[in-house]
Amino acid sequence: MTDRETYAPLVFFEYDHRPGSYCLMLTDDRMVEVDEVFEAAGQPNGGYGWEAVARSAVHNRAPHLEGRLRYDPEAGMFVAYGDDPAALRELGALLSGAFADRPALRELIDAADPDWFD
Repeated sequence: MTDRETYAPLVFFEYDHRPGSYCLMLTDDRMVEVDEVFEAAGQPNGGYGWEAVARSAVHNRAPHLEGRLRYDPEAGMFVAYGDDPAALRELGALLSGAFADRPALRELIDAADPDWFD
């Protein structure tokens, strides 16, 4: 099961090698589309920057998701994963919405703890 549309540009899927384990992923080829938002906020774009945005979204807009998913970013890829597909789908909706709405993305960046960008 792979969903490339609902949370675009993020992709939601179930790991083939671990049934019951799910992933929400954003790759650097799409991240570059919002470089200017991160630059204007003085923060780095990339996997770690998107982890900060995800943490901000959970902390500020969906605190009920705390502890229901984990993050494993790399420089050029954001990944949230876990065994709770509903939590990942809700995060996917929040991040997809922010990706499409530059002011909303900037709000999440500005509301993030600066340490989350490291």
